[in-house]
Amino acid sequence: MPENKPESVVPIKRENATPELLKDIPPQYAPLDQQPYDHHFGLRLATPVPETHGIKDICMVRKGLAVLIGDVEHDSAHSDMSESGDVVKFHFRYSGSSEIGAEGGELEPVDPMTFGVLIQPSGMKKIECFPAHQHEQSVTLLCEPPFLEEIISGTSLLKSTPLGQFLYGEQKDMYYCAVRMRPEMISAVRSLFETNYTGRLQQLQIEAKTLELLCFTLDQLSKMWTATGSDKTPLRQRDVKRVAEICEILDNDLSKAPTISELAKTLSWNETQLMRVFRQAVGTTVHNYLHRARMEKACDLLANTEMTITEIAMNLGYEYSSNFTTAFRKHFGVTPRQVRTGHTPIAV
Repeated sequence: MPENKPESVVPIKRENATPELLKDIPPQYAPLDQQPYDHHFGLRLATPVPETHGIKDICMVRKGLAVLIGDVEHDSAHSDMSESGDVVKFHFRYSGSSEIGAEGGELEPVDPMTFGVLIQPSGMKKIECFPAHQHEQSVTLLCEPPFLEEIISGTSLLKSTPLGQFLYGEQKDMYYCAVRMRPEMISAVRSLFETNYTGRLQQLQIEAKTLELLCFTLDQLSKMWTATGSDKTPLRQRDVKRVAEICEILDNDLSKAPTISELAKTLSWNETQLMRVFRQAVGTTVHNYLHRARMEKACDLLANTEMTITEIAMNLGYEYSSNFTTAFRKHFGVTPRQVRTGHTPIAV
């Protein structure tokens, strides 16, 4: 997506836009006159309201599956109210904070680097409150019931889970649950903001990354909600919040690697249960999560700062830059120096 800046809104003729896209356009947004997509695939929207400026792209990936990619500056505190048809939303918040909930109900935090499941039954109003000075970057997958039912048919997700209850008409209230994004989710989300192509190739890239993100999401929800094997207890919301605390501790200081014992003591949690629940919620061990987070941060520092490779290594907790280079090459197949000279890091 281009650099975020205010744009003049000149609504296009609505008969020129795909109906499937129009029904999911947020009410405060209007399509721009100049569009980067084929009108059957996507629309670029901008907001004319004074509290915010920025753009949202909405693209149809499959019949019943759309992706909403947002890059918006919230200059002052405000609230958005919306009413949705029967749709399941998988929301990935890359940056910026807000609170979300049903009208008149308790609000839940939406924090950076989290993904959430939002089930909003038809006719129910959702409110989202934004503090001032928030740069919201987010990706939302919009799944209609027939598409979602076909995708999860024959899986445990269609049984006694919030998704199954919604599809069978048993979920009457709004449901929202959020956990920390796995590193591979973060990478997929970031790639949707940094598409390198135009035209048909851009469309293919958006389709591929959206489907990849959906795959990661359903795999994660399967681990959280439908425990199998040694993980026989589906996760409770309290455990999900504890896991989010662990991820926050790790992400806030990648130079340190707290032991399981230290984490358990901090959270007053049994070590064995901590390790089991963390793996179930995040899909990997605490050690692997920290390693992936360090590698993702390394890519960011290599691309967006002038720090030396030695400085980056020290910043991420490596005593010797040679150890960092070895770990980076093993993870991405290229060295940090090669990334600085234009090679694209791809996790192997």
